[in-house]
Amino acid sequence: MKIVSWNCRGLGNGPTVRSLLDLGRVEEPDILFLCETRLEKELDRFRWMLGLVHMCSWKGEGRSRGVAMFWRREVDVTLRSFGRRHIDVDVKLEDGLVWRLTGMYGESAMDRKKETWRTLKLLKQ
Repeated sequence: MKIVSWNCRGLGNGPTVRSLLDLGRVEEPDILFLCETRLEKELDRFRWMLGLVHMCSWKGEGRSRGVAMFWRREVDVTLRSFGRRHIDVDVKLEDGLVWRLTGMYGESAMDRKKETWRTLKLLKQ
């Protein structure tokens, strides 16, 4: 299973879109986590262009510019929770093994990093 996480810093410009599509073609990830997408409506289009038909996303708010997770049809993913800076899922493999994947976009401001750690601690429970 191949998983890719990328801070794309906005999917609203041509070079970034080309880079994302190239990444999808070359790496062929089973699961793709994007942070700082800065888009909402266009994400649906990207999932089909990437061949990753399932998607969970949270639109950007203020300076937090959104997170999204895409996965292939063949991948068994169950959503646990999601919020403005994370997507938390269980992934079930063909042999029945279930493991957890959390995509996190941490707070960048030093005085708000405690919020990221608080979220991680809550997810642990």
